[in-house]
Amino acid sequence: MRPLRLIPFFNRKGRKGLLDEIRVYEFLAKALKTGKTTLTNSSFTADAPAKINLFFEVLGKRSDGFHEIVSVAVPIRLFDTLTFEATDESSIQFDCTGGIDVPLDETNLVVRAATLIQRRFDVQHGAVITLTKRIPSQAGLGGGSSDAVAALRLTCRAWGLQVSDEELLPIAAELGSDCPIFLYDVPTISTGRGERIQPLPPMQPLWFVLLKPPEGLSTAAVYAECMPLHEGRFRQQDDLIAALSGGNAREIGQHLFNRLEVPAQKLWHRFGEVKERLSAAGCLAVQMSGSGTAFFGLCENETSAREIYQRLHREGVQESGLFVVQTKEPGMKQTRRRRHRSTYTVQWQ
Repeated sequence: MRPLRLIPFFNRKGRKGLLDEIRVYEFLAKALKTGKTTLTNSSFTADAPAKINLFFEVLGKRSDGFHEIVSVAVPIRLFDTLTFEATDESSIQFDCTGGIDVPLDETNLVVRAATLIQRRFDVQHGAVITLTKRIPSQAGLGGGSSDAVAALRLTCRAWGLQVSDEELLPIAAELGSDCPIFLYDVPTISTGRGERIQPLPPMQPLWFVLLKPPEGLSTAAVYAECMPLHEGRFRQQDDLIAALSGGNAREIGQHLFNRLEVPAQKLWHRFGEVKERLSAAGCLAVQMSGSGTAFFGLCENETSAREIYQRLHREGVQESGLFVVQTKEPGMKQTRRRRHRSTYTVQWQ
């Protein structure tokens, strides 16, 4: 598969950019027919959603060093935003606003994702990528993984690569165990180390209050403490799946489970205090997401969620991350083109 060739241009202000060859041909055809030399140039923007784990079981450690897991995750309406502009140079330029201690070099998953696509498909061009960070880090909400998948999609689109989400799935798995679920727009069951995905049917909207304390936990440390605890007695996700299909929030709350809560509680002395704060505020059920340290409180409905949020806000917990969120609806548009008009001159040789 040959990627679309990107052709450099200069606008009247002398700014250099790239257009894919199809758009150049369309522009030239229009110019010959009408004599007009105005077209719309584009950058691309994508919203990268967070997730929460309604169920998380650890089955064992694999020979490759990863852990065998079973996870039920749902995307939620808390987003980071990526903006991508193709450039004529091969370098990947990356900047971030709103995040704390977000690496700006090749260790960042966004940069790694763009570089991986660049090398895999022999792309000779680069990009300027800007990340606006809203999802807390070290939270168990998958913000870095979601950003990486958004970067995979944006690089393919802006560089003119015809790559499907199915083809991106193994590439996403290379970047991280959490990444593949963000190629889906619905609740999912993840197995293996997280790379085997089973989409679940769309469910009724759920409302949550999220609380992210300032402390973070090392995912590796949480997993290291996890294995001796369950002694082979694994929980099953079937009851939760059935409850999700019914859409009753109270019943769903009865079947939430996260195996990683036990080691997290051992490693972090404020675990119980933070969890109890959400419970005492009136949530139906409270659970840590992933390896933490964000907690979500399941609420009866939107009104209840906003009342609980206001109650916690008055109690002064806003110095931690505090959010009201809803599960993300299937089909909600995540990638869009930012359009601005520029005028170009065609020079015939």
